[in-house]
Amino acid sequence: MQHTFGYARVSATDQNLATQLDDLTHAGCTRIFHEKVSGTRISSVALDELLATVREGDVVVVNRLARLGRNTVHTIQLVEEFNRRGVHFRALDLGIDSRTPAGKMIIGVFSSFNQYERENNRQKSLAGIELAKQQGKHLGRPAGRDAEKVAKVAKALAKGLSVAEIVTLTGISRASVKRYRQDLTVNS
Repeated sequence: MQHTFGYARVSATDQNLATQLDDLTHAGCTRIFHEKVSGTRISSVALDELLATVREGDVVVVNRLARLGRNTVHTIQLVEEFNRRGVHFRALDLGIDSRTPAGKMIIGVFSSFNQYERENNRQKSLAGIELAKQQGKHLGRPAGRDAEKVAKVAKALAKGLSVAEIVTLTGISRASVKRYRQDLTVNS
């Protein structure tokens, strides 16, 4: 059985949800998820509940597209997720309806913009990494051997201490102590 769910959000506690709720009720929503939460917040309880509730064939309606996600990219990602899950989507302010050819086209354009944004960000990241390498900056995890720690482990091993005792005494992780011990025995 198909359900029509609404989602309404206002950003400030002094804003009113009434207009959105009225529009969604008139649009045939049988259940409306709503909240007063800033669009910049990562966590959105009502939106998360909506995403957990909708099933293939259901319809999600918003009165304004801008009310759906935290920002444009997040909104596009949500619309793509609905499309991928077989959930129909409607935005009343723009007349977007994923069941119509025009709605499908708009969602396709959204997906193209999102793909462009991902690729653009990837290119920027790669350019930044290349620049850092050219400037001689070390990227990634620090080098595996810390000479000071190796010396501490060597000294403790020479005194006959166990791995557990060395960990307790030095605060060096158990894995590092074992690795340094193995390196020291191989190199001796």
